[in-house]
Amino acid sequence: MKVLVIGDSWASAREADTGMDAGWPHLLSVAPSHRQGVSGATAMQWATDHEGWLSRARHTSADAVIVSLLGNDARLALEKPATGRELDAGLGHLRTVVDAVLRPLSIVMLYADPFGGRDVRAQSAVSSLNAAIRRACRGRPVVFADTARWLKPEHFDGSDIHPTRAGHGALAQGLAGLIHAHHPISVRPVPVPQESVRLD
Repeated sequence: MKVLVIGDSWASAREADTGMDAGWPHLLSVAPSHRQGVSGATAMQWATDHEGWLSRARHTSADAVIVSLLGNDARLALEKPATGRELDAGLGHLRTVVDAVLRPLSIVMLYADPFGGRDVRAQSAVSSLNAAIRRACRGRPVVFADTARWLKPEHFDGSDIHPTRAGHGALAQGLAGLIHAHHPISVRPVPVPQESVRLD
């Protein structure tokens, strides 16, 4: 089974403890050509085909796609308070990307609170962000990957918003199970995070 991964640093899979972009796509044995996440990318950049990102994704052969986007758009909105029109545009950008890359199985990731509820502002922001992602994808044939189901406080280092390598192991197992639930013969999860989870 060919899986395409697009979006931001949760798609490029930045590991908080190593600084490497490898993480869960590597553990799921996603082909390098199909790992198209870009650290720091926004939904607006993807929707406007910045540097040909969206065109490349649309023309990449895949049975499934996993999308992680809107986190950086939300961060920029917090740095410079956005108008209602700008926020609506952000949701529209995510819809544009999702519509462009739909595959037989399309998974959209929801973010986990990296501080495990210890920072009330962050907890509220993550909740609002995930609600916005759900709203943007309403009516689309997508499956949501609620990463908070798999990521626990010990999977973060307490300062970085990205999971550690162990956290990416948990993400790989969770995503493998989610794919398996929709394509039962396509995935054989491997319980050891240090090893790859094979997708056939």
